[in-house]
Amino acid sequence: MKRKLICLALSFVLIFSLTACWNARELNTVGISLAMGLDIEGDKILVTFEIVNPSYTQKNHGGGDVGPVKYVQGIGNTIFEAFRDVSLKFDRRILISHNKLIILGEDFARRGLINQTDQLFRNRELRETAYMLIAKGAKAYEVMGINNGLEDLPGNYILNLIRNKRDNPKTVDVRIMNYLRDYYLEGIHTVAGVVEMIDRTQIDETGKDMGTKDKELTVIGAAIFKDDILVAYISGNDTKALNYIKNNVKKGLITFPTPKDIVRNRKSNLEDKHLSSVLTIKVKTKNDVEIKDEGINLKSKVKIRGTIGEVIGDIDVYNEEEFKLLEEACSNTVKEAIKHTVEKVQREIGLDIFGFGLIFQRKYPDEFKKIKDNWDEIFSHADYQIEVETNLIRTGLIDTPINVD
Repeated sequence: MKRKLICLALSFVLIFSLTACWNARELNTVGISLAMGLDIEGDKILVTFEIVNPSYTQKNHGGGDVGPVKYVQGIGNTIFEAFRDVSLKFDRRILISHNKLIILGEDFARRGLINQTDQLFRNRELRETAYMLIAKGAKAYEVMGINNGLEDLPGNYILNLIRNKRDNPKTVDVRIMNYLRDYYLEGIHTVAGVVEMIDRTQIDETGKDMGTKDKELTVIGAAIFKDDILVAYISGNDTKALNYIKNNVKKGLITFPTPKDIVRNRKSNLEDKHLSSVLTIKVKTKNDVEIKDEGINLKSKVKIRGTIGEVIGDIDVYNEEEFKLLEEACSNTVKEAIKHTVEKVQREIGLDIFGFGLIFQRKYPDEFKKIKDNWDEIFSHADYQIEVETNLIRTGLIDTPINVD
């Protein structure tokens, strides 16, 4: 009997001590943030949250003042202080565990990130997989809320633009954990994605005013950091080359001049602009660094596997010689583009954003210890060599161009 009473008492203790969900928060008590913006206003930090509006439904879409999201801002001397300032303006506690996007205003990024963003990485709720973007030439809150896609939530619209990198590598998809990793590594400088407001020409459905202007967003290009300070931007084509070198290309398009030796069609008005395109299926890049008597050589070897996407010119794809010339033309275009980007970064920016320093460190650890403080200077004057090999495996649904006699 005594044993039964002890077991019963122990059961009651366990029931009350192991109660599930003791700190649960109901959805109707929190505001779910999908995107967050950080800006500098004077000497203070301004935080902007994009909050999902639970009262919005597809049924009332387009009617009334109810939108899919609400925006709320807080300001303070630190990010944490700005977070708490929001609580005095918004009736729900901000839940950032679903936050997928962090947009940093250009002014914020140029002041350095590490000392300003400690709270983001210390906060146990924030996802390390959140994408990081720099608002090029703008405040973060100026680009938030712009939506010219079919997605209802503006934050998801930007996310989908970033994810389209799989089809067009003229952008980078950098998460905050990727940024921190590269920041602490020796031999590489960090990059981040960009988001930029541009004018958009709309078609006026009334037909009265063609070419009315509006705004849309683009994520073309990349932002370059020295340590944790934004110092420069690179274009979409240069970003594409960066992705090739860093082996971050899955699919994409390569447009190149059709070899003149195999252009026989003279009916076209574009005799000087015969272009062909290749859709990449797989791209593999191997980089290397070698120490030579005359200095350090940087090397890249790129292998492209793709299909013919478009041909302008009378090309016989069943002719082995002409087919090889087409592959060589594709390779030469990629080779020239990548070499141009590397030399441009060496000359104009002088920072190793490609990671050749990491290769040097692994291959020559003792030598790297001696030169690591001067690696960027050495990188800027290093000779760069590149090889590109293209292998086309499919020609599409037609074997000859449609403009053949």
